[in-house]
Parts: sequence; C-alpha cells; structure tokens
Amino acid sequence: MTDNNERLIDRLASTESRRSFLEKSAIATVGVSAASGVASAQDDDDDDDIGEDLGAGTRKASIFQNDFRPEARFSFVSGVIDWNPNYGGIDGSWFTDYNTRTIRWFNTGEHVQLFVASDAELGRYDDDLGFVVDDDDRNRPQVYEMSPEWTLFEGDPKLVTVEFGPVEEEIENQLLEADTWWTDQRDAAATGGNGGNVTTDSTNTTRGD
Repeated sequence: MTDNNERLIDRLASTESRRSFLEKSAIATVGVSAASGVASAQDDDDDDDIGEDLGAGTRKASIFQNDFRPEARFSFVSGVIDWNPNYGGIDGSWFTDYNTRTIRWFNTGEHVQLFVASDAELGRYDDDLGFVVDDDDRNRPQVYEMSPEWTLFEGDPKLVTVEFGPVEEEIENQLLEADTWWTDQRDAAATGGNGGNVTTDSTNTTRGD
C-alpha cells in the first residue's frame, strides 16, 4: 500500500471517529436535558398540592397538552360539566380534586376543556350570559391568563398541570374591546336567547386523542 493511500485511510478513520464522537455527545446532551426537565417537573409537582394557594390570584388546573397555550388569555364559558376523561389508565377517580369546565381562548376562539382544582376560586357563572362574570362588572366576562409553566400530570402523559390567574384590568379592557363574542351572547340573553351556553355533547367534551 502506498504512503498516499495509508494517509487517506488514516484521515477517513479520524473523520469517522470525530463524527461518531459528536453524534454520541449530541445524544447524551439531549438525554440529560430531557431527564433534567422531567426531574424538575416532578420536583415542582411534589412541592405544590392541588388547590394550594400559590400566590395572589393564582389557581391550579390540568389541561390536555394539545390544548395548552402558554401565556394565552381566556374566559370560562361553562359552569361545572359532569364529564371527566376516561381512557387508558385514567378514570374518574383521578379527577376527584378537579372540576371540568370549558374555556374560550381569546387568541384562537377555540373552546377546550380545563380541569380546574376544586379549591380554586372563580367568579359566578351566569347561565343567561354564558360566561363567568367579572365581579367588578357582572355584564362582562372575567379574563384569565395561563401561566407559561407546566408540569406532567401524575399518571397520564397527555395531561399537564398548569396555573392561571386573572389579568390586569387594563389588559382585560383591551381584550374585551377587540374580541366582542361576549357582547353577542349578552345581547342574545337580553332578547331571550340562551346566551351562547356551551353544550356538553360528545363533540365538545370527548378528548384524549
């Protein structure tokens, strides 16, 4: 074998070794990051009990991961719904500390289920208006904001535990002026409509896919 061929083989072997090392390093880094994230989520989950007061105005809930919108604003558009997820290893016994409600995201207009901790304090749901009202003005909805933080829900990877709380009055005013779905419901209620109440048939409540 010539010297040139030997040097070429050496270079190829060296390149392959470096590539293999980099690939393994990248995989290891991702694995450590994922493990750290799970550990952090579990630590947070252990520290905070369901319904515990985590700060002024903060409430706790669970939501399907596909429905989670970090820092998005929403209003409650139902009272307590007699429905809980029931699939795989999840059944009603897992949700004894939660009440199922429907919320409406302001950024998408989408209606999704939010499983609110039983001890969380919310405003009054008005059957005629079709939303949880603002205590300071009972003709309009209370607006809440979702926290950017989340942890894994114990026993099911499709659900996450989240926190939420009411937005500041200035932000609420801006959102309600820009998105007037609630005035349509209020006007419908004033003229004898149903206020846009959310129904609870299978198209609205069956989740977990």
